[in-house]
Amino acid sequence: MGDEQDIISAWIGREILPHESAVRTWLSRRWRNIVDPNDVIQEAYCRIASMASVDHIRNPAAYFHRTAQIVATDIMRRSGIINFTSMTENEWSNVIDHDPLADRAMEAHQELRRVNGLLAELSDTCRQAIELRRIEGVSQREAAQRLGVSEDVIRNHLVRGVQKVLKVMAAQDAHLSGDEQETVEQEEEAVGTPRSL
Repeated sequence: MGDEQDIISAWIGREILPHESAVRTWLSRRWRNIVDPNDVIQEAYCRIASMASVDHIRNPAAYFHRTAQIVATDIMRRSGIINFTSMTENEWSNVIDHDPLADRAMEAHQELRRVNGLLAELSDTCRQAIELRRIEGVSQREAAQRLGVSEDVIRNHLVRGVQKVLKVMAAQDAHLSGDEQETVEQEEEAVGTPRSL
């Protein structure tokens, strides 16, 4: 049982963690001020980590995205924000599409390239520590042995490296959000559309 959980944890670090920022951004846009994206993501991680196996998951990014959507829906249902009417199986068959949408697949690919680019900017030891621990899923002791450093060095590189990557991603996202808002305001001024409808 412990080995399977280690495998699942390594898989989450390798296949799910790189998509966290995109899912967080999507949650913030989709359900702004209704659900806390941090709570949703934490619950999604817990649900995936508690699975007996992840062998059936062919598209981890889409699976994480869908799990986050289900968690957000569950949170809203429990808090009484939404009320669902029951649907028949035939009605659901018209709604459910098991393939990821093309835009989500492209977004996931772009996000992965973005993370890889940011990892490439880190020092070699820091990048290798993150790759060994988060992508390959090796133990801290094994990562330290492979790199010829202490476990404390691995831990420090891992924490600092991930924080640096997340900080840069957050800054980039904030910059993009500011640019998008500025573009919308410029378009509204050009057309003469009032901002509040």
